[in-house]
Amino acid sequence: MLSVCVLKTVYIGEKTYYKCTIGVVCRFGFLSSGVRVSVYPSQYEKQVILKGGETVQFRPVRDGDVPLIKDFYNSLSERTKYLRFFTPKKEAREDRIRRFATVDYITSMVIVAEHQGLLVGIARYDWEEEEQYLELAETIRDDWQGKGLGTQLFLHMIEVARDNNYSSMTALILDENRKPFTILKKTVGNLKLKYEGNFIMATFDL
Repeated sequence: MLSVCVLKTVYIGEKTYYKCTIGVVCRFGFLSSGVRVSVYPSQYEKQVILKGGETVQFRPVRDGDVPLIKDFYNSLSERTKYLRFFTPKKEAREDRIRRFATVDYITSMVIVAEHQGLLVGIARYDWEEEEQYLELAETIRDDWQGKGLGTQLFLHMIEVARDNNYSSMTALILDENRKPFTILKKTVGNLKLKYEGNFIMATFDL
């Protein structure tokens, strides 16, 4: 069977990448200057110990994580769903979760935080090519909030983004959601805030 991969040129900093545009991560993966990049970047796996002594595994998302992501989403309170997705969605459709879990690990990345077989946190970034910025979003399971997990996961995403040659990140945050600002003020430099109605676009250097 002949596979046809349509490649799209993506520029990040001074590097040129060629991305498959067929809607899924194809067997050719993600090409950079003609060199194949590993489909699963195991170098981003990391164990962290939280301030309460709990050990959590950070790792890139995998195809088989769809059921875990669905369980994670369904475990969230209506308030947490609203603050993350700006609407209290009742249930996530599996096809949407599958698309969420399909990343190329460079222009789109999902890192999950896993503890004893359950996902307790998820962070994602996406390169918005038209606007030319890297957008970050993060969600922590309600019963794991306040343990320092959000800060640790945020710092790990910064490391991944730096590895992939990004120089800044942007997060779209509801004005009433104060927790992300606490993390940002503690951990980043050159924080710029742009107010758009009930939302704040927070941009910071990496």
